[in-house]
Amino acid sequence: MRRRMWKSSAHSDSRGEKTGEAGEPGIWARQDGRMKYATSSHHAIILNFNCYTYMLLRLGYEKLADRVPLVRIADKRFNNLALGLAKTTSNPDLLGPHLFDAVEFHLTDPRLFYNRFEWKINDRMVRSIRVPISSFHAHIEKSPLLARYTFNLCDVTPRMRKAITGQLEAAYRIAEAHPKSVVTDNPVIVFHAGLARGDGDREAALLRLRENLEFLAATNKRLYEKYGHDRKIIPTIENSPREGTWLCQTLDDCGRAIKGFSDEVKLTLDYGHAMTVRGGRDALLHQLANKDIGENIVSLHMHHSPEVNHEAQHVHAPLSTISKGNLQVLAGDLKEIVHHTAIKKQGYVTMEVPSGDPLDYMPWLRSKKRSAALVNRFLNNTRLFEFSDFQGTVKDQLASLALLKDMLDDSVLDSDQPWAYRGSN
Repeated sequence: MRRRMWKSSAHSDSRGEKTGEAGEPGIWARQDGRMKYATSSHHAIILNFNCYTYMLLRLGYEKLADRVPLVRIADKRFNNLALGLAKTTSNPDLLGPHLFDAVEFHLTDPRLFYNRFEWKINDRMVRSIRVPISSFHAHIEKSPLLARYTFNLCDVTPRMRKAITGQLEAAYRIAEAHPKSVVTDNPVIVFHAGLARGDGDREAALLRLRENLEFLAATNKRLYEKYGHDRKIIPTIENSPREGTWLCQTLDDCGRAIKGFSDEVKLTLDYGHAMTVRGGRDALLHQLANKDIGENIVSLHMHHSPEVNHEAQHVHAPLSTISKGNLQVLAGDLKEIVHHTAIKKQGYVTMEVPSGDPLDYMPWLRSKKRSAALVNRFLNNTRLFEFSDFQGTVKDQLASLALLKDMLDDSVLDSDQPWAYRGSN
């Protein structure tokens, strides 16, 4: 199969040096051959008290509107009044020199709850965050605050197609309006594969997913012609954890999903998710040896899935909790991943390790101990942040970053694969 040659742009990197010339094929990486590192925007955010107030108002409004649909008429007016409350900033303890280089920007910021297709909100959000963006992440499926915006790629409906178009267009418009904020030439947008209606629906759900991916591929071509110029958004499907009726739990399943669309739709490998499926790392390494799969993996998510009673748990634990012996195994796995995939084309790896301490997201609560328990309970109910005994603090996030840098920088430099674009014309 002929692989599409993504154009690189003449944008400058963080040191002011050109990373590519407009019109040349391929994606150029940093000249020093070092990987860069991003964290989820969900995990590097500080919510002020007013943002918490906004979420309470938003939740109450959604409940009222569900009971009295006519209230929806006031959607825009309500949010014009309330949106000013939703102030967020990026955590300076996580982003900056010698820390994380950028964020994977989730299109589920609290200020997007009322209308994820409203460009003005996305634009205002990016202007307020003011941090480098390496990639984008489409909507999640499970927050009660997002109930009316459920996003499941296994549903073939006009609403779903509107959601696909809206999220792709938001990424393109962010890249167009804020070119200096988006630091990758061809940023990835990560989609979850979606859920089947039951175990007996998996094959039918795969067909529905592929129908949506065909639409996604065609829509991405159209939006690239409209907005992209020398910059193309790369839609990817992320492998799922072994959990419920999620599709694409293995790389083989991911390959089946994008077959025929891989010129436009690529893959994001989530290492932590892969460890939860049957066969774990052995299955992952075997599947990576399949060239058709490996060459379509352009993005990597990292977190730890610790074993409990001989079963890996999907908890996004920090890498710093891995034993020394298993860290050596992980280092070997990363070398194989670098060797067999195309993640170096992006030049970024995303760490998905949240803090388990609500005070890391709302430090103003440290002086309000009585409020801390209430806010913690509220955040658990919203499921915006998932706290568990396996998660640490900001210190664990940074310790995990240091470990990942040590392992991945060595793997990149030792790899015998060329750092530039590997496609053929």
